[in-house]
Amino acid sequence: MIDNIRIAVLSAYDEVRAFLDNDAPESMHYYDDELHEYLKGAASTYTFKADAQHPESVNLVEGNKLAFKWRKKDYYFNIVRVIRGEYEVEVEAYSLNLELLNERVDAYKAAKAMKFSEYLNVFDFEKTLSLNINEVADKTITHEWTGSDTVLARIYSLATVFDAEAEFVPILNNDYSLKKIVLNVYKKNSSTDQGMGRYRQDIILRYGKEVSGITKTSDITELYTAIRPTGKVEYQSLAGDGCIRAVQARDRFPSNNVGTDRYSTVDWSYDTDNVNTLYGQALAELKKNCVPQVQYEVEGYFDTDIGDTVTIVDDVYNPPLYLQARVTEQSRSFTDPAQNKTIFDNFKELQSQIDSALMKAMQKLIAE
Repeated sequence: MIDNIRIAVLSAYDEVRAFLDNDAPESMHYYDDELHEYLKGAASTYTFKADAQHPESVNLVEGNKLAFKWRKKDYYFNIVRVIRGEYEVEVEAYSLNLELLNERVDAYKAAKAMKFSEYLNVFDFEKTLSLNINEVADKTITHEWTGSDTVLARIYSLATVFDAEAEFVPILNNDYSLKKIVLNVYKKNSSTDQGMGRYRQDIILRYGKEVSGITKTSDITELYTAIRPTGKVEYQSLAGDGCIRAVQARDRFPSNNVGTDRYSTVDWSYDTDNVNTLYGQALAELKKNCVPQVQYEVEGYFDTDIGDTVTIVDDVYNPPLYLQARVTEQSRSFTDPAQNKTIFDNFKELQSQIDSALMKAMQKLIAE
């Protein structure tokens, strides 16, 4: 189904100059369009082509804005790149207010533990953003930033410091001008917190219906089962060899060195003079690299929102594959829905974690 979206073209001062509307014969029409949405910041880009001979196409210039409403959500873009020929003009636009992209902030060191909102008041000194949801409101941290950065990059960094995800949401007035940009802050996606988006228990994507194919790649070329960390001074473990060992991983993936302990050991350094930090970071590296690295590619388009977590089932796969995954990118075309696609990440294989009764219930649900 093709959605006709009426797109307002605004001046740099937010005054409507023209409309792109494929249902209005006299308006500018657009084609080859792509709305690409990303998990980070809920940022998005919009590209399209239009008739350069249309008299109102002169308003498609860098610095002007695009605004539209779709499915109860507001979109607001800055035109950043225009390629114009005699008969066709191609436009590329980015979301987020230009002040966040172009304004810079200096190095900053907090004198005391501060809340997210207190840091935001320092970095967003022009009050471009309106803080709404704040799931880390009770958290205080002392942190330092060296060097200058854009306001946008600094807020992304601030979210990382607070183990959070930042979402920028434009709110439009009735005349398509920008009313405000809302900042929502969620606890980072984890086994206990969803982060941006929703946990969609109501959605099961199935092979042969929503899913056209799943490719699973397992790789142990970089796998190791023991790590020997060194910091600014060298440390040794109580055993005397300075190693942290993954015993179960060794048993599953023994090295081929006959006559040894069959561990695959790597030397690893970390810039710290604290022994607890050194071994804590080394253990995290070992946990990450003592198992096969698995990647999934899921082919298809699914009408979900950025950040949503869904269940994907492929009962043709051998053995049947049950996945949980999060939507990290969404590409849509209003004029050619066949180009739509969804990109997932944060895959988790569920089969080994679901008991047989629940698995049978899920299979029954799929059959129905």
